[in-house]
Amino acid sequence: MKVSIVIPVYNAEKYLQECIDSCLKQTYQDIEIIGIDDGSTDNSAKILKSYSGKIKMITKENRGTPSALNSGIKLMSGEWFKWLSADDVLYENAIEILVKEAESQGEHAKSCIFYSNYDIIDENSVVVGEFIEPNYNNLNSLQRNTILLDHYIGNGSTSLIHRSVFDRFGLFDESIGFKEDYEFWMRCCIINDCNLFLVPQKLAKYRVHSTQLTKKKVRENIEHVNKIKNLILEKLSEDKRKQYLHELKIYQKTKPVKVKIRRKMRDMMLRILPKDTSGKIIETYMNRKNS
Repeated sequence: MKVSIVIPVYNAEKYLQECIDSCLKQTYQDIEIIGIDDGSTDNSAKILKSYSGKIKMITKENRGTPSALNSGIKLMSGEWFKWLSADDVLYENAIEILVKEAESQGEHAKSCIFYSNYDIIDENSVVVGEFIEPNYNNLNSLQRNTILLDHYIGNGSTSLIHRSVFDRFGLFDESIGFKEDYEFWMRCCIINDCNLFLVPQKLAKYRVHSTQLTKKKVRENIEHVNKIKNLILEKLSEDKRKQYLHELKIYQKTKPVKVKIRRKMRDMMLRILPKDTSGKIIETYMNRKNS
């Protein structure tokens, strides 16, 4: 089971080497690493080229993360797609554990988006927190998809997806601007009956730093997310759409877990980010992670 690790890269010179090295150190050997330089203006392309012979590389004009991911998917020769952001890091056994979980699911794995827990690191790669995902594996698809409609589940850098998912349901949408992972998750799960499946181990280090946080205004971000949700709901039958909206209304009245997670993440951000700007950054970050 060959795994293709696709790394979209844009001006990530500070963290890129650590990211690539974490891929090369994987205990699971049947992998390929594909770095997509999305029009970087720093030394990212030079760093990618220094790994010539160890990784594949594409240099392209800047068109954003979904375009970079799609370029990698089109190039990949693996059976499985592994997304890794250029500032994040994999634990050495990450691919091995993900593949074992996929194997244990049999044919069902081909309709799953696997994801895991993760540690949180700062600009100096120091672990400053952790994110333990709520486990929704035992819920039925309606319950799980209702939660997904309420807020994003998982983390792209921890995900593993079978190549056939893209063949059947399409690539990442390059037209929506941002939140391409959330749209893809909903398209696969709510419209096409895929399943989000948690691997309850910490397999990656997700980096938090000021330059990586979205600069969109919170209101614009919320409006954008709601637009994506509406586009997904419009593709359902009227009965199915009404069912989801009914279930969503019920869920939103009784969802204490999300509140606890938001508070925990907010407290962590206060410790990490500069005190003079933390309030504004946290608000934007929390909307990005949980909307």
